[in-house]
Amino acid sequence: MNPSRMRPISLLATTLAGATVLTLLVGAAAPAGATTPAGWGSRALPSIDGGSISRAALLAVRRLAGRSAATLSLTAAPLDARLRLPGCDLPLEAFVTGDGQIHAQTTVGVRCAGAVRWTIYTSITAETVAPVLTARYALPLGAALTAADFQLQTRRLPGLLRNYLADPAALAGQRLRRPVSAGEPLSIDALAPAPLIRRGQQVVLVARGDGIEVRAAGIALSDGRFSDHIRVQNLSSQRIVEGVVRSASVVEAPL
Repeated sequence: MNPSRMRPISLLATTLAGATVLTLLVGAAAPAGATTPAGWGSRALPSIDGGSISRAALLAVRRLAGRSAATLSLTAAPLDARLRLPGCDLPLEAFVTGDGQIHAQTTVGVRCAGAVRWTIYTSITAETVAPVLTARYALPLGAALTAADFQLQTRRLPGLLRNYLADPAALAGQRLRRPVSAGEPLSIDALAPAPLIRRGQQVVLVARGDGIEVRAAGIALSDGRFSDHIRVQNLSSQRIVEGVVRSASVVEAPL
């Protein structure tokens, strides 16, 4: 083939159906700073379509969710049916962007790190279907909360279950930092920052794993609200461990 008639290949960042992608341009002048992917054209590989991108992104979020995945409902944003990316000679890599945590709307990057390198970003909607505490009636700002104010109902909620309360025991000593309407699920951010556990308080350390539960007495070394991580000294072993506040007397620690 006459080299003068060969069409140049370059890379250009574009947007397609809300996704940013490094696109191969054939027969166009390379933009400043663009490079030809190493190894391109060395062998034919099947192109990557939007379905493959969505499946990789969904799998990455589900793996990150861990045990929470059992109650998680995930939906990938639709990608343009015309989307085709160069075939990848390595397994696709998917990663959660930003703070690396799962949110109601989570941006996930999918990339090929092989001979032809590209990255595309898509959005995953995360919802949880699980029993949570919901208000029996409207509750005003500053209200002291009791179990009688709430009932347990199964709801579809944005994000992860950890953002909501499901245990009435966690209401002890809590007040609202904002009004809550009748039927509204009680979220962590609706609670005023009053600690459930005080420094020096005796607590129950609970460790669970593989069907085993171990309990021990401990002393809290700091104040803690529901879901806060605090340090606790085990009274039997004198070891200091970090655990998560689950109620006014219980701290859950790794087994």
